[in-house]
Amino acid sequence: MLQQTRGIVFHTVPYSDNRVIAKIYTEHSGIESFIITISRSKKGKIKNSLLQPLTQLELVVDYRDKNSLQSVREISCSEPYLHLQEDIIKTSIALFLAEVLYKAVKEEEANEQLYSFISNSLHILDLKEDGVANFHLCFLVQLTKFLGFYPQPNSLGEKSIFDLRDGVFRSSYPDHANTLDANEARILENILQLSYDTMHLFLLSGESRRLMVKHLLKYYELHLNSMHEVKSHHVLEVVLG
Repeated sequence: MLQQTRGIVFHTVPYSDNRVIAKIYTEHSGIESFIITISRSKKGKIKNSLLQPLTQLELVVDYRDKNSLQSVREISCSEPYLHLQEDIIKTSIALFLAEVLYKAVKEEEANEQLYSFISNSLHILDLKEDGVANFHLCFLVQLTKFLGFYPQPNSLGEKSIFDLRDGVFRSSYPDHANTLDANEARILENILQLSYDTMHLFLLSGESRRLMVKHLLKYYELHLNSMHEVKSHHVLEVVLG
């Protein structure tokens, strides 16, 4: 059955000389695996550039219920980016987000709110003229709302610490080491209050930003069995300084 859907590329792996397996988050049915033939000729319609991480696509899919790999009849770029693939900082952030999304988002059903959040976030990153150094921190925190482990608000004051395992602020340390101290917890509190419109107002040193990325990735690992080591943040560290 032919069906049209929008999708966002999360990850691709080579399958043969001219075919790849692509993990694409679709508006119609969540994460799906597609086997896609890449055109080598100039006249071919499906170019490798269409399958770069976080490209937003319009897909015509030949769905077969028993197939774990679906076939694509047509692919086009539904919403081209203007700057995302030209700006080294934005490109590095996008590659990091793509790896996080690939490892964190596993649901195989439609979630229009999550799809809209990811799509809109990418457009904001693409069009934002400056002040994107905190974008990935804001994105990581906001994404937890859709994944089910958004941190509980702090009602314990400025001396509280944060329990990464339980996702709550505490007045004293729990019986495990997965915590943020009071200073780190205050940074997290500030990040929780950020939006894409205000993220540039929160000034963080490069060291503090790197530390918070590692803490947030640990937070993901504690709450998601699928969340293995994320490697692309090392590139991000170099680019952002």
